[in-house]
Amino acid sequence: MATRKKRPVTQRKAGTRPPADTIVPDDPAREAFIRGLLARGEAVRPGPGGRLPPGATHEIVGTSASGLPIVRRRRFA
Repeated sequence: MATRKKRPVTQRKAGTRPPADTIVPDDPAREAFIRGLLARGEAVRPGPGGRLPPGATHEIVGTSASGLPIVRRRRFA
């Protein structure tokens, strides 16, 4: 039985890509998704103590160059 060669491990530079649960509005589909979250009230800034209100599933963590918020998934509804 032949052994497989291991691929070399490539390391990414820190900060080159947002975490997997963060959504940056950098294309039309993501922009539409974030606009829908805002319209339904599912994306909000956390309240005192970092808690989200009932019904909110995404936390607003920043703002993109286009003015739309950058959101992060916090809970499943």
